Amino acid sequence: MSVSPIGSVVIPAHNESVFIRRCLDALLCDFAPGELDVVVSCNGCTDDTADIVRSSWPGVRVIELAQASKTAALRAADEVLSVFPRIYKDADVILPGATARLMIEYLRTDSALAARPSPGYDTSQADALVRSYHRARARLLSRTQALWAGDGVYGVSAAGRARWGAYPDVIADDLFAAQWFRPSEVKIIGSAPTVVTAPRRTRDLIRIMRRRYQGNTDIRGLRDGPASTVAATLRDLAAVARSGPGAAADTATYLGIAVAGRITRAVSPPAGWARDESSRERVTSSP
Repeated sequence: MSVSPIGSVVIPAHNESVFIRRCLDALLCDFAPGELDVVVSCNGCTDDTADIVRSSWPGVRVIELAQASKTAALRAADEVLSVFPRIYKDADVILPGATARLMIEYLRTDSALAARPSPGYDTSQADALVRSYHRARARLLSRTQALWAGDGVYGVSAAGRARWGAYPDVIADDLFAAQWFRPSEVKIIGSAPTVVTAPRRTRDLIRIMRRRYQGNTDIRGLRDGPASTVAATLRDLAAVARSGPGAAADTATYLGIAVAGRITRAVSPPAGWARDESSRERVTSSP
């Protein structure tokens, strides 16, 4: 007996053969075949990401684009999907199926517009400064309802997705989507958090920060883009620094790495996505 999908998931993927198995295993483990309409939107892949998906999950649709562009991948997936609610997630972020189900169940209610999970970070093989930074980031993100604070995962109902058209060519698609919702319109789903694999080294993290700030600049350069949140972030960091033992040191690390990211972006803006490769190296070399 066929099962009608209760929601859809878009997973843009560029050379994600390292993560795609874990990504789909975690996502689909709580769903019956056909309950989710999942599209893996491969863009500019030169590895076997698409082949892995087709051979292991025949119910998952695969799109292949020649262009390496996350936003092009998002647009292509939106064109072939019709089911809502819809979750957008990065291929290298592990979203537990139980959390995905709770997101979809909430977004199927009449008044729901947007939802995100709480992010968690795997820093088990990161250096000390990267671990410190992510402790501060976790505390910081816990203080905001913003949709972008899902760190690579967010979901919308049909009414929520109707607030914008096709994704523009920007780096920070989550920040772009977040600008269409007031914090009070975003539900944080409090089940199992996602797992975001942290960069291995501080220099890798600074490269990510450089890309993140470039993405923020791109969004604010759009017509009616969101205002800068620097002042609010500094206020939240001050509160985080007072939150407990060790928090002040972690906050200082966060600020130092943030400043380094802004300086390097000003000196040498990133070209394209400029993703972190160190986390993929770690997964590849692990048993």
